[in-house]
Amino acid sequence: MEFAFASVLFFTFIFGILLMGIGVWNYNFVSNLAQEGARFAAVHGQYSGTPKTTTDVATFVTSRAVNLSPLTVTTPGGAPGTKIVGDVVQVRVSYTLNLGGGIVPTWNFPVVGNAQMVMTR
Repeated sequence: MEFAFASVLFFTFIFGILLMGIGVWNYNFVSNLAQEGARFAAVHGQYSGTPKTTTDVATFVTSRAVNLSPLTVTTPGGAPGTKIVGDVVQVRVSYTLNLGGGIVPTWNFPVVGNAQMVMTR
């Protein structure tokens, strides 16, 4: 009797820790994707040899995202190809993390990463 009660609490605690770890890993990964997208956009401005559009930035970030689908990538300040040196470029990456399922309800958590950099080219 005591083992059954203790094991339910123990496994609930362990699975809670695992799900929290998955959530933190996804948050860090999405934040890193936003930073990589901002770095990519910062060097592909109007005066670079290859100015990029918002779609190009989204394609780059999506290619770096392993097993995160659907992923939403936006550049709120406009396309990097329209910016000049000294302007700020922003990249926002969002993803909905689905946890649970089976005998427990499914929870949807929005995970958002924002990054901005100053245009260098």
